[in-house]
Amino acid sequence: MPVLARMSGIVKRFDDVVANDGVTVEFSAGEIHVLLGENGAGKTTLMNVLYGLSRPDEGNIELGGRPAEIHGPLHAMRLGVGMVHQHPLLVGRLTVAENLRLGGVGDGTADGLRAAVAEVTRVIPLDIDPARRVEDLPLSQRQRLELVRCLARGVRLLILDEPTAVLTPAEVERLFTELRSLTTQGRGVVLITHKLSEVAEVAQRVTVLRGGRSLGTTLAGERSLAELSDLMVGRQVPAVSHRGAGAVGTAPRLRLRGARVGDENGRCELDDVTLEVHPGEIVCVVGVEGNGQRALADVCFGRRPVAAGSVELDGAILPPVGEWRRRGVRLGRVPEDRRHEGLVLDAPLWRNLLLGPMAPPSRFLLHRRRALRRARRLLTEYEVRPADPHALAAALSGGNQQKVVLARELSGEPGAVVAVNPTRGLDVGAQHDVHLRLARLRDDGVALLVISTDLDETLALADRIAVLYRGRLAGPYPADEAGRDLLGRLMAGLGPGESEPPGAGVSAVAA
Repeated sequence: MPVLARMSGIVKRFDDVVANDGVTVEFSAGEIHVLLGENGAGKTTLMNVLYGLSRPDEGNIELGGRPAEIHGPLHAMRLGVGMVHQHPLLVGRLTVAENLRLGGVGDGTADGLRAAVAEVTRVIPLDIDPARRVEDLPLSQRQRLELVRCLARGVRLLILDEPTAVLTPAEVERLFTELRSLTTQGRGVVLITHKLSEVAEVAQRVTVLRGGRSLGTTLAGERSLAELSDLMVGRQVPAVSHRGAGAVGTAPRLRLRGARVGDENGRCELDDVTLEVHPGEIVCVVGVEGNGQRALADVCFGRRPVAAGSVELDGAILPPVGEWRRRGVRLGRVPEDRRHEGLVLDAPLWRNLLLGPMAPPSRFLLHRRRALRRARRLLTEYEVRPADPHALAAALSGGNQQKVVLARELSGEPGAVVAVNPTRGLDVGAQHDVHLRLARLRDDGVALLVISTDLDETLALADRIAVLYRGRLAGPYPADEAGRDLLGRLMAGLGPGESEPPGAGVSAVAA
């Protein structure tokens, strides 16, 4: 099949950091090409260069065999290159039809939209009312909307950045089937993912990046998944489950009783959620993003009050809101957004390690030498790179930022820990380290509540599993009884014995 794009000797620098260091790779029609690499390896940066979001400092790009200088995303799409980001770039207050019109598809009316996307939706059904506001759509439908928008512009090379992070297992299978159909039409697909299982599922060729450099491109079947894992992180990562033997003790340490939470518009985000986490166990709450996970984390962290019910730690009701009202409460908090909710980016690491209700007594603020000594010990223990207490949090990679949050929250000997997507955006090596750290806490008798959108992570970690769908909780089920099929149905809002309703694949836009 013809080569759609070739990138030769691409170099991209950000200040003193070389994100891409002489990368050469090519993408062909009729194939799904997977980019693998640890966090910070340069995968997304490389694709941002191809999509025109960044200009390379060195190197050349060829599209269709001809040299190309890409001046921006609109120019890239005119040249046949489109990109769907991990977080869709849509205007929430506008309707589906209006967002597509902004992207150059249709005329803003339902009839015009149907005509513009009719051919694309034969392969990628768009099950959405054209008059519905985008802010009311789940993330999976927003992603599908952006995918259709790219394809309706005539894109021949489609780049997808971590597309399965917001999908149920059934939706992942459906997406992969559709991507395969696109390749039979002469299109090419580039898939950025950290999930090795997806390489075996969908890839024809794989390119591994490490430290901004390409380690080569191979056919998907030429290397085992273990070999690819070792190649991308530069060391062996054992593929083991961290699941423990179950709860230790009788009384629950962390408990939610009938918790209800609504947003500012009166919509219910948590509906009568009751859940217990015992010492010595990991309970995972899994669900597709946007089904109440943020509200559940907020009430556990004390950022939002419950409209009804309570949150208890060791039988005592926790103060509903307020950082200082919870000072000294032995509840570790690992937020999903480490950059904005877990760290002060323009502060040095030693100061970040003194933040939050779990922080050591305020006397550390008055004894800088003691605080620095403690910071060096924690940074070394948690293998943060660089282990420099004076380094700014903003200068660290995502994996090292997460280690700083874990060091602060777990070093205070918590009785319970609430962690939200604790390994999102981390490479497989960093994921293993975080999972091992959480499993050790569980073995030491800590109660852990992990709120996750990653089913693989849930199945690897959990002793018991609950599913959150539209604010309501199903379960928890013992991990040995909660298989992938059952959890997938519950994540889609179906009962344990139900299947996808008939007609689910019919396109509302094309109808």
